[in-house]
Formats: sequence, C-alpha cells, structure tokens
Amino acid sequence: AQALASCSSLPAAPGSPGDGRTAMPITAEQFAQTLENMARAWEAVPEENRLCKDEEQSFFDDPAKTCREMIERWHSGESSHPDRADLAAEYPNDEEGGKKLLRDIRAIREDPFVQAADLNLRLVKYTAPARF
Repeated sequence: AQALASCSSLPAAPGSPGDGRTAMPITAEQFAQTLENMARAWEAVPEENRLCKDEEQSFFDDPAKTCREMIERWHSGESSHPDRADLAAEYPNDEEGGKKLLRDIRAIREDPFVQAADLNLRLVKYTAPARF
C-alpha cells in the first residue's frame, strides 16, 4: 500500500488530464490518425473517381489548405478524430491556427508512423488511371 501511495504523487505526464494544461501541439500519433481517417474517406470513393496516379503527391507537398480544413472539421465536430476537441482547443479556427498546425506537423514529418500513414493515404487517394 505504501508503494501505491508514492506512485500517486508522481507528476502528471505532459498533456494528460492532470497536468494543468488544456491543450498541447498535435502528436505524431494524432496526426497519423488524421491521415488514416483521410485514407478511409478516400476508400469510400470508387477508384475511378479518385485522383489520378500521375497526380500523386505527399500530404506535405502542399499542406496549408488541408491544415485549415482539418481545423475547421475539429471545430465544427464534423471530424471523427477521437481527440478533435483537444485539437480544436490547441488550434484556433483562423489563419494563425493554420500556421501553428503547419509548423507542428512539419516538426513530426519524419516520424515513422506519420510517414507510413502519408504513404497509405497516397496509395488509396491516387488510384484513378491517367486521364488523357
């Protein structure tokens, strides 16, 4: 019992409910989940209606507009992300929020889970044959 009592006095992990903070920058896990959600949305689109293979690009090739869309979805409740309320609290639904999210996701771009989720999104999103 004494050992358990001492464990309860440990400080809360950053970003956990008891740490005194209400929000923190997006984590690699949260961003990978966002990319996975995007891939699932594209999977619902018939392959012939998806984007062309020859247009394939990484999320990171032109992320600014999509970052703003993500923030809008977190704020509106339209997003299915389990942490949408926390993410909405961290990123205001305005230009500054978009810039902040862009900076934060660039900082986690090299995370292996983020890279894997980005690759999966490309494999799903860009399946339509080239249009001549």
